[in-house]
Amino acid sequence: MWHRTLALAVLIGVFALQSRSTAQDTPAPSFSVSVNLVKVPITLFDSQGRLVDDLRREDFRIWEDQAPQEIRSFGVDTNPVSVVLMLDTSTSEKAELKKIKEAAEEFAKALSSDDRFSLITFDDEVYLPLDWTDDIKKLRKALGKIRTGLRTALYDAMYLAAGDQLKGIEGRKAIILLTDCLNNQSRVSYKDAALAITQSQASLYVVSKTVMAREEAKRERNVIMLTDIYRRLFGDDDNYIDEFFKRREAEMTNLAEATGGRCFFPTNYDHIKGVYTDVARELKSKYYLTYVSNQKLSPNSYHTISIEYLAPATKLIYRKGYYFQPRPTRALVPLQHRAD
Repeated sequence: MWHRTLALAVLIGVFALQSRSTAQDTPAPSFSVSVNLVKVPITLFDSQGRLVDDLRREDFRIWEDQAPQEIRSFGVDTNPVSVVLMLDTSTSEKAELKKIKEAAEEFAKALSSDDRFSLITFDDEVYLPLDWTDDIKKLRKALGKIRTGLRTALYDAMYLAAGDQLKGIEGRKAIILLTDCLNNQSRVSYKDAALAITQSQASLYVVSKTVMAREEAKRERNVIMLTDIYRRLFGDDDNYIDEFFKRREAEMTNLAEATGGRCFFPTNYDHIKGVYTDVARELKSKYYLTYVSNQKLSPNSYHTISIEYLAPATKLIYRKGYYFQPRPTRALVPLQHRAD
């Protein structure tokens, strides 16, 4: 079942790559605010990829729409965080699903005592097995009831996590998404899903299974046959499978980092637990800065954010922009959002 579904999803994606369509580029992701006090999450890494945890306010410069801004406050964000755990259950086999459940439970245990979480799963449809709680036992019980499906409503799940589950939630917010980045069931587009997530003001962390899914796809008989046909038709040696997955990975990485989050690429299911632990630790040590925008603000206007770090560092991740008083996203009336 897993192999047939994976092959179908990849074949559809590869065919789309060869259609030479002229789809518009997705606009830069953003987040929404209702006042002109802007709060920007910051994560910094050294040359070894380790979190830098001794940041200083005077080492940062910030601009909005290329205009310098005055930093009003700076420090480690110790406020409680509301986390939506999202699990792709579309094609997981029994052994894999067991490791995914264990990783999700360990992540919740690593959170601070005043944090809370909810659980969304998705395959053919999107489900809410667990609403907001801080009770590990309830999470364990909900995880125990998870079953797998056939197809993948990835974009619908992203849209509902941001626009439904996080609606009205104040304070720090994060979405932890475990997925192979394949979508073959959703009623909304990637553009709609990305907009909903960034307007939710949540930091998105993606635990991508694409490394594993890519290798599975390359061994699929139907995929091998299709690749050979493309090579005969187009007369080149392009690896269409790699190209397809690279586009999906870049898509998710850009979205995650634009919200102040990150994208991870574990090479096997045993590594997923370690990734979840890293995310929990990062949430506890995430810095922030605030400023009061000196720009002209009108409803649904987009404002870019640029930050410079003056001391040596390898990578700086922060929220890249926001919409001021954005127009609400459209409701998904036909889509079922129900508990198991």
